[in-house]
Amino acid sequence: MLATTFKWFTGIWLGLVAVAMFLWVPAHEGLGNVGRIVIMHVPTGWLTSVAFLFSAIYSWRYLRHGRARDDALALAAAELGLIFSVLATVTGAIFAKVVWGTYWNWDPRETAIAALMLIYAAYFALRTSIEDRQRQRYLGSIYALLAFVAVPFLIFVIPRVTDDTLHPNCAILNTPNCQGIELTENGRIIGTVEDFKVELLGIEQQADLTVATVSILSNGTNYTLKPSFNRASNKPETIERLPETLRDVQIKRLMGEPGNQTVEIAIANTGNIGLLTEQRTLLTFFASLFGFTLLFFWLWWLRADVLDINEQLVQQGITI
Repeated sequence: MLATTFKWFTGIWLGLVAVAMFLWVPAHEGLGNVGRIVIMHVPTGWLTSVAFLFSAIYSWRYLRHGRARDDALALAAAELGLIFSVLATVTGAIFAKVVWGTYWNWDPRETAIAALMLIYAAYFALRTSIEDRQRQRYLGSIYALLAFVAVPFLIFVIPRVTDDTLHPNCAILNTPNCQGIELTENGRIIGTVEDFKVELLGIEQQADLTVATVSILSNGTNYTLKPSFNRASNKPETIERLPETLRDVQIKRLMGEPGNQTVEIAIANTGNIGLLTEQRTLLTFFASLFGFTLLFFWLWWLRADVLDINEQLVQQGITI
């Protein structure tokens, strides 16, 4: 009775989240309707890490105690981790198609999640290649522990140690440390600020005034803007509004000499418009995270029970 109630509650909860995502959450300023996908994309990404963590924990428990139930829980968690990683990748690809015009861009986060899926695909390949059940569990548990070492690096570390990312980190949480990118005349001329791709087309010097011509890709449309910086006052001179958004484009800093200058292009919010700074979006996001967490635990325990039943049938000489 309790299991049935839990199942129906989870289903209804996620159904209400889906309705709220489309009918209650407002379109995001600068991202439009595609911004709603954060309600599904981020929770599935987070639960990918949670699932692989549980797989590692119960793999360690199996190595310590040798209980088949621990191995079943480890295997079920790994399976769900792979499913959630696919969901995160698919929802992210939908966002990428709308904003950048292609489903796959080899962004560091996209590349990292692809590598992670390959690592855990190898985990399942390893288990299915071994017929002896005890050896399968033992080697699978060791592999799961080693595989989890890569999880924090691939999901949390590597995507954050490079500026060469299209991932819209700052479109989700409006934080001031994500507002600028350094572009150089004779070096790096393409980068990203928040959810915008920025390309430096040229720099023109007019006495003390430095004018940068930049191309900004927003929602699949390129805009050419010309913010300027006054060397005498060491302050931005012309601040331009990015069309159809509440974002101002400016030269935050100017370094170097004419002919080899580096400009820091900033896209500053004129209002508090990060995706998760909007109240209805934030509430729906946490409701989604709660619902997907319930779904994970329900499916995890259910799948482990199925694996236990299958093991009992195998011991009785019955194969499915």
